[in-house]
Amino acid sequence: VLMCVLDVVFNFFLIFPTREIHIFSLVITVPGAGFGVWGAALGTALAEAVATFLMLRKLIFSSALRIWRERGSFLPEKSTLRKAFHIGAPMGLERLLTCSAQVVLTIIVAPLGACAIAANSFAITAESICYMPGYGIAEAATTLVGQSIGAAKKKLAREFAHISVGLGMAVMTVMGAVMYVGAPAIIGIMTPDADIVKLGVEALRIEAWAEPLFAAAIVCYGVFVGAGDTIIPSCFNLGCMWGIRITLAAILAPVYGLAGVWIAMCIELCCRGTLFLGRLKSSYWLKRSDKLKISNA
Repeated sequence: VLMCVLDVVFNFFLIFPTREIHIFSLVITVPGAGFGVWGAALGTALAEAVATFLMLRKLIFSSALRIWRERGSFLPEKSTLRKAFHIGAPMGLERLLTCSAQVVLTIIVAPLGACAIAANSFAITAESICYMPGYGIAEAATTLVGQSIGAAKKKLAREFAHISVGLGMAVMTVMGAVMYVGAPAIIGIMTPDADIVKLGVEALRIEAWAEPLFAAAIVCYGVFVGAGDTIIPSCFNLGCMWGIRITLAAILAPVYGLAGVWIAMCIELCCRGTLFLGRLKSSYWLKRSDKLKISNA
């Protein structure tokens, strides 16, 4: 949170030159570096540097962690590296290919014109208001499920999984409803252009219908990561992204414009969420932790 706040503060002073701000009858001179886009990059880097320093300080000097006082070797063992590779490699590959898919989506949107590109960018930013709480709940689900499995309490892990997924879906359903109703105001804050606002509102209202199942996909993925089950979920993400979203977007965009791209996105997220809920119900993700031989330590 502090990193985000500092990012805004640093950008405020580094992007713009020294200027005057009028507040009622007061005129306040605000100093600024005037670095433009470079200032935005520098501000983000400085905010991340401060957050990194504070995290490292917590890691080293915290009474609960204080790793510098621990005895023994910190050299990783082969079994630990093997588990880390089995869990992390599919996730790393999936994130790489997912980012590539986002680039392809931008290529699909680009021929629709500058107005569509701007509306698409603003709609993606606005939608993050809905799905960021889901990612937060997914992080908590990863921790709770991982701790429960590590303690050999699989029933508790399953209960945490169901509670987390239900909570995530409930929160994002409410946020989706807010996004549907407040779409004009949300996009209107970002741009005064009427054409961009119209396209952005249309995109957000299409996407709002997918938010419950999008939440299921996000939080279920966090549950599966906590259980060490990442191969099949990563395949779900990649298969849906490339097989459904990209394919449908390429077909629908020339016909329906930007709305076609977001219809493809909505259909893909619904399919992905359904697949993840099916895997959650199967309980196969719990068996995956046995195969990895995760100990009680």
